[in-house]
Amino acid sequence: MSFPYKNILCPVDFDDSSMAALHTAREIAHTHDGTVFLLHVVPMIIQPTGMPVYVDLYKSQEEVAWTKLRELARRELASVKHELIVSMGDPAATILRTIRKVGPDVLVMATHGRRGFSRFFLGSVAEMVLREATCPVLTVRPGAIDRNMVGTWMTTDPVTANPSEKLSQVRVRMSEGEFRSIPVVGDDGRLVGVITDRDLRRHEGFLEHTEVKQAMSEQPITLSPSASIHEAARLLRERKIGGIPVVEGDKVVGMITMTDVLKALTEPEAS
Repeated sequence: MSFPYKNILCPVDFDDSSMAALHTAREIAHTHDGTVFLLHVVPMIIQPTGMPVYVDLYKSQEEVAWTKLRELARRELASVKHELIVSMGDPAATILRTIRKVGPDVLVMATHGRRGFSRFFLGSVAEMVLREATCPVLTVRPGAIDRNMVGTWMTTDPVTANPSEKLSQVRVRMSEGEFRSIPVVGDDGRLVGVITDRDLRRHEGFLEHTEVKQAMSEQPITLSPSASIHEAARLLRERKIGGIPVVEGDKVVGMITMTDVLKALTEPEAS
């Protein structure tokens, strides 16, 4: 197991700390064309052996976990290769067992400031894993997400349009989502333009017969996930636009809007 890291194991439990670790794992995978193995452990506090009622309970939790994990991957990992894993058991032991099974080049996980019930039963999972892991471990502290970065606040996996679609189809999606603009993405996944509500208004009466490529703005302004949120605010204000596509290479990974910027600039930091 050596750098560059191609296989990245990332355990998550759907809280903000886990999201910081997931974003780090995603960046490593994107940089090195790697694969994120996204793991969620359903903790078994009470052993279910001989107790069918508890087995049913854990099975139900497992089904919920699969649903959450798929949705998380859809939102956060659309730009990288990934595989999903759900297991039941002691969190630390299960993570260590998964390391042996998957053989990752690196494990990326959050250190949790657990309180109350969770802390009493789970303790510091990261500490236990660090002692026994057979691969490099990168721990991400809570709050390690850079609040000044566009990637922290953007909408991931945004609604997009295809150049050959009719404007009438796009208007339905924009109306349902209350979007002022959406990126236009070609069949190869590359950004080719942006279609706005102003473009739709200019073609009112001809939406059924006009393709997106005939109305869209080509070569739109873009930002990278690492761009400053203040730079996003400046561009949105100066250009009087509703949103800016966020790209890595030629691929759209998000959309940053004025609503996102206002949230970033006004939401208090967690204590």
